[in-house]
Amino acid sequence: MTSRVRWLSLSLLLACGGEDPVGSDEVSTSTSDDAEPEPDPALCSPIAVPGGPGLGAQNLELVAVRSAIPGLADQPTAHGRILGALAAFDGRLHLGYGDYSANTGPIAAVAWDPSGSGAFVEFGTLPTEEILWFRPGLGTLYSPAADPDGHQESGGIYRLDCGRDAWHVGTPIPGAVHVYDVAMQGDSIYVGTGSLSGAPALVMASQDYGESWTEVLRRESVADRFSRFTFAGATPEQLFVAGRDYPSPGTAFAWIRRGAGEFEPLVDPPDPSLVPIVLGDAMVIAAFTGNPGRSDYVASYRISGTNSFVPDSPWPTLPGGEAKLVAWGPDGQPDRLLVLMAGADGTTSIQRTDDLASGATAWQELAVLEPLVGDEFVSLALLLGDLYLGTREGSLYALRQLDAPA
Repeated sequence: MTSRVRWLSLSLLLACGGEDPVGSDEVSTSTSDDAEPEPDPALCSPIAVPGGPGLGAQNLELVAVRSAIPGLADQPTAHGRILGALAAFDGRLHLGYGDYSANTGPIAAVAWDPSGSGAFVEFGTLPTEEILWFRPGLGTLYSPAADPDGHQESGGIYRLDCGRDAWHVGTPIPGAVHVYDVAMQGDSIYVGTGSLSGAPALVMASQDYGESWTEVLRRESVADRFSRFTFAGATPEQLFVAGRDYPSPGTAFAWIRRGAGEFEPLVDPPDPSLVPIVLGDAMVIAAFTGNPGRSDYVASYRISGTNSFVPDSPWPTLPGGEAKLVAWGPDGQPDRLLVLMAGADGTTSIQRTDDLASGATAWQELAVLEPLVGDEFVSLALLLGDLYLGTREGSLYALRQLDAPA
């Protein structure tokens, strides 16, 4: 059985500043002749196992504390030690951490191998200060060069293909001193970049897995300011990108593209970070004070037909007071979504839905976890029937047998 590295395409970045969208023929970067071969999904090890009816044993186990995780153990800052991103890919669990504000890279690319060595394995070193995200594609896993390791260097994306034992560093995008997110739509991948003062932020597209890039949208910056496209996401028919100008206080901006149309600016985007969450054709925009897993949830929105942000309440409610969205990820089946909710009483609720459009009533609670003393869960990923959970203090847990085995 090959792994279907399918996932919600966590939305794309948008800009709303009145500039005309830039056509795809304006700027491009090309690859060298020694480009990596195309990813082969047939080489992937499984990441899911068949589940039976009902819930599983759900025994919570500590896999490793921070000091036992290569790379993470050496991080010198509290932010750098947050295990803020997890991804199941090619039979292993990949870990994201680091601190691009304090420049704590380069980052050792580390994964937990549960079925092979039963230990942590390394996939090379990524020349970035922080691994913010993992975005699975078909036969490959992407991570953006959030802050290339070097003063004002340009970055692109990093790519790990099925069956490979090291990450590939893709072609840099000129002027992209930050690359914040990756979204997939059809055969294309899209990234949003951050600029230096006076330089534009860009949305770039690639049809060859990040080996060459074409500009599709830009946000101009005035001389003493800089812009960043920080989040991106896509359904089959909608591509969303969002960001803001800096230094603060600045202007938030967001754009959407429907089908093969032009990018359209969205009206009055809320100020916090706007993170698209996608399941099938449904897209919810979640506002955070910064990057999810490292900051606080604020509110959620949908995009109306008039290109406005409409407040929404799509997440499950918990007894005892207001619950906050913390993290989300794909279930073992591609048409279901898992979320991690933090309850007002300190407990953590794991919930599942197959219909993001139906709101708070469409969720099934799978597990409730008691509070961690001096710590909290901030990331999750389901691998081979076990739900892995990363914490703010850098520990890795596993909830064994989330569902009953088949």
